[in-house]
Amino acid sequence: MRSLLPVKANLPGPSKILIGLLILTAFFLPSPYVLLSPGNPQNILGSAIKISGATVYPTTGKLSVTSVMVTDPDSYITGFDVLYGWVVGDRAIVPRDEIYPKGESAQQSKQNGTDEMNGSQANATAAALSYLGYKSTSKLIIGEVNIKSNSFKVLQAADQIISLDNKEYVSPSEILDYLDQKQPGDLVSIKVLRGENEILTKQIKLSARDDGSAIIGISIENKFTFPFTVKINLAETGGPSGGLIFALGVIDKLTPEDLVNSRNIAGTGTITATGQVGPIGGITEKIIGARRASVEIFLTPIANCSDIKNVDQLTKGSGKNVIKIVPVATLTEAVAVLKLPANATYPSCPKAA
Repeated sequence: MRSLLPVKANLPGPSKILIGLLILTAFFLPSPYVLLSPGNPQNILGSAIKISGATVYPTTGKLSVTSVMVTDPDSYITGFDVLYGWVVGDRAIVPRDEIYPKGESAQQSKQNGTDEMNGSQANATAAALSYLGYKSTSKLIIGEVNIKSNSFKVLQAADQIISLDNKEYVSPSEILDYLDQKQPGDLVSIKVLRGENEILTKQIKLSARDDGSAIIGISIENKFTFPFTVKINLAETGGPSGGLIFALGVIDKLTPEDLVNSRNIAGTGTITATGQVGPIGGITEKIIGARRASVEIFLTPIANCSDIKNVDQLTKGSGKNVIKIVPVATLTEAVAVLKLPANATYPSCPKAA
């Protein structure tokens, strides 16, 4: 039997140079990914929340919104950037289309983030005031009409939605849930108030998203009227994930009891006007950012528990600093956590089997 011996590759010098250049070039070609990295927590108990027309009480400690730094959709991310992100270890490499819709520009992304932040702040204020027993009113207002939808030239920005298929709704999410039961091409009847006193009822054929789900083709804003003025302003941050922390900040400022009580607390989570806490993206990066800032308690949506891996590694910081990751499903639960004594047993995410 003939023995098999390894054979040395004997490529000509120019071929080796060409292959080397191709490999090197590949490192600097654009790749279809974005990079996620931990952001710095931002304390909102200072000047970020301003309230007028109601008694405001002093607060102590830090209550911070956590964030994730994400490269924008127009960024030139190379193969080298991706490789470096893997080596560093505290950056996530995510396909671009998981973060940004196809064709979305950096400007559009920034505007969408701002709109989501504004909606989050309004919901947070509504949830906080409802928790404290204040009464607020709201209207569902059309923000934009998609030029490619059947609603274009039928509905208008600033129309107030009165009903959809003869049923009244109190939040945009309720309308979205209803539309999830529909198919593109179905007809819906929408009643709107235009201007001061013009009431219109229109039949709209539902359009389709890229994923095949049905849409009317409008953005809907919940316009609240509160009993006093609450303004939330946080620079360089967008998206809806600060809702839970904003609501807690409003409650802390309007409550004689100091809920944060000189502690360093942070967290994340969307919130509805009724106080339901929803999941967010980038939970691992947010926990890492909080750990670096020596946060003691990190509030997470309970729906994100399955996304939190390697809890022991995530929670142990330098020295004696260990973060308590506490899951919550509602604003009421989050307030209850802040009222727990220091030696209490805190809720925790279930460990994976």
